[in-house]
Amino acid sequence: MIYITVKKKLKPGTADAYLEAARPFLEATRAEPGNKWFEHYRSVEDPDTVLTIEAFDDAAAGEAHVASEHFQALLEHDPSKQYVAERPDILYVDVPDRDGWDKMSEF
Repeated sequence: MIYITVKKKLKPGTADAYLEAARPFLEATRAEPGNKWFEHYRSVEDPDTVLTIEAFDDAAAGEAHVASEHFQALLEHDPSKQYVAERPDILYVDVPDRDGWDKMSEF
């Protein structure tokens, strides 16, 4: 499994517009065969920060995602980019022995 988290700092007051503009890409990605999940979360402390959490079956599924028509179209014209205030942070982790979430043992 590959796990990717992207943290985006948005221009003040644009989070709702960003999420709406990003929805078609979110839905297209969720429909990909190797996608496990693709979700956006807003920070409770800073509503202008959005965290995207996504996972794919493996590196091949991630490569298929990057090669997909909707990903390539996004590179040419990203309607949500106008709301992003600065270069996003990303965390990419390849976890070959995993297939999804674990249950929290301390709970």
